[in-house]
Amino acid sequence: MITRVTDHANGVPLAAGANVSASNVGNALGAWLGGLAISAGLGYTAPLYAGAALVLAALAVMTVSARRAAAAPPAT
Repeated sequence: MITRVTDHANGVPLAAGANVSASNVGNALGAWLGGLAISAGLGYTAPLYAGAALVLAALAVMTVSARRAAAAPPAT
């Protein structure tokens, strides 16, 4: 996945670092939300729903970003 992001970013090294850091934030946030759901007394299956909500939020952000990138004029 990092190779695809870097290739799409025309070899910009910062793109790979941003991709890895976003993945690390997602892993940490998912574990935190899952633990928070369990400690709130929602049961041991609650992390599945917390993870699904996190995925839906990320999908929404990706969709908005992709639409804005498609509508923006090309960079010169």
